[in-house]
Amino acid sequence: MMFKTHLAFGFLISLLVVKFFSVPYPLLFIPLVTILSGLPDIDHPKSKYGRKLFFLSIPISLFFKHRGFFHSIFPPLIGFFLLQYFGMPFLGLALVVGYCSHLLGDCVTKEGINFLHPFSTFRIQGPITTGHVIESFLFVIIMLANAYFILNILNIL
Repeated sequence: MMFKTHLAFGFLISLLVVKFFSVPYPLLFIPLVTILSGLPDIDHPKSKYGRKLFFLSIPISLFFKHRGFFHSIFPPLIGFFLLQYFGMPFLGLALVVGYCSHLLGDCVTKEGINFLHPFSTFRIQGPITTGHVIESFLFVIIMLANAYFILNILNIL
């Protein structure tokens, strides 16, 4: 899935969490989740975050393949528990929601992901080719859903 689609989907998921759950500081939570929704691609030096954070991405890519460990459930869980331990549960929640939105998005692509890497070889895959016109259509649908939920949260709809 392309970066813009991940961000749009992360934004949508953050809106849904704010709408249906009691989240403190929603105006901080929404952008945090959106930003963190691109984080799993830090394992690819040519990704948006990989290029910006090359000093992290290059060493990570030497030890981990793209859509390997960093596209499993373990990094957000480790991050969540570390942030809980250090007294930052709000940031931990934003990390889990944003990171997992990325993983869910990649599940619909043909490349798919392995939620339990390296302990399993089972991949969840979908029908969408990254960057294909169908992903562009999905992006538009997600953006329309974003607009709807923003208007709904603001009690305009």
